[in-house]
Amino acid sequence: MMALGAFFYAIGFSMFGFDPLNAFGTSFMLYNWEVSLSGTFIWFMSAVVIITIGEMIIMPVSQALAANFAPEDMRGRYMAIFSIAWAIPATFGPALAGLILDNKSYDPNILWYLGGIICLVSVLGFYLLHLRLGKQARFAPAS
Repeated sequence: MMALGAFFYAIGFSMFGFDPLNAFGTSFMLYNWEVSLSGTFIWFMSAVVIITIGEMIIMPVSQALAANFAPEDMRGRYMAIFSIAWAIPATFGPALAGLILDNKSYDPNILWYLGGIICLVSVLGFYLLHLRLGKQARFAPAS
């Protein structure tokens, strides 16, 4: 499930950087007006919906995964470290993204492509984790 959620993240973040409708010059006629969906609010909202679906898949599963990794007597510590693992990127991520966006020699879309690539790498990591730990009883799906 984690790999599936990360895949949704990769699609959504990559959509922020790439607009295929603009790249291929797609537009259509609606009555007497030419309508182009490229670079519009619809494309942005589609990306946000896809990222939200990924987040709805990842968040509950990741907390359960962190709890299953922990021995019962150390579960609180493991969950605290799990929370810190989310807080650190949330602290430094915006500053690092700002450096990329402020640097005039880079294409600003590279930020979203890098996010998509990182998510694809995490898809592979989550899948390998599933292959390695999926057969253990404590990681088996509830029946």
